[in-house]
Amino acid sequence: MTLAATASDDIGVTRVEFYVDGALKGSDASAPYSLALDSTTLADGSHSLVAKAYDAAGNVGSSSAVAFSVSNASAPVQLILNGGFESGTANWTQTSGVITSDSSEPAHAGSWKAWLDGYGSAHSDYVRQSISIPAGASHATLGFQLHVDTAESGSTAYDKLQVQVIDSSGKYVTLASFSNTDAASG
Repeated sequence: MTLAATASDDIGVTRVEFYVDGALKGSDASAPYSLALDSTTLADGSHSLVAKAYDAAGNVGSSSAVAFSVSNASAPVQLILNGGFESGTANWTQTSGVITSDSSEPAHAGSWKAWLDGYGSAHSDYVRQSISIPAGASHATLGFQLHVDTAESGSTAYDKLQVQVIDSSGKYVTLASFSNTDAASG
């Protein structure tokens, strides 16, 4: 961002200093007076700018405080490593055989996928990865591709899949649930 001020004096302005929230951020000795400031050095929210102009005789003039706000929108950061499974089991914890490149069902993209259950008997599988959402993040989004096949018919949910996060206290939070009743062709 650019901070700017106009200043004049009958003796001549020697420099203009820029203060944000009372802290000196820099100065400029030639008109037009401005200062480039990296907005990410400021917290999101409201701030106050004051400019101080100095002349050759040592006199100082201060501007009134000018309010401005900062909103440092940042590009999304991918926290899940090997999200498409194309590096096999790297970065994932799984029950045996879940992450596979077999051709029984095609992957959404690439050759690898997570194949959960489908053994025709009672069985539980999981695939998980531990991540930490940065403390300053205002939100997080989880996206995934899912295809449900089943040999069952009717509206009874025999096979169940839960998409969950485990919070820092160890509590499971279910984000979505699916079953054989969500099956699709293809």
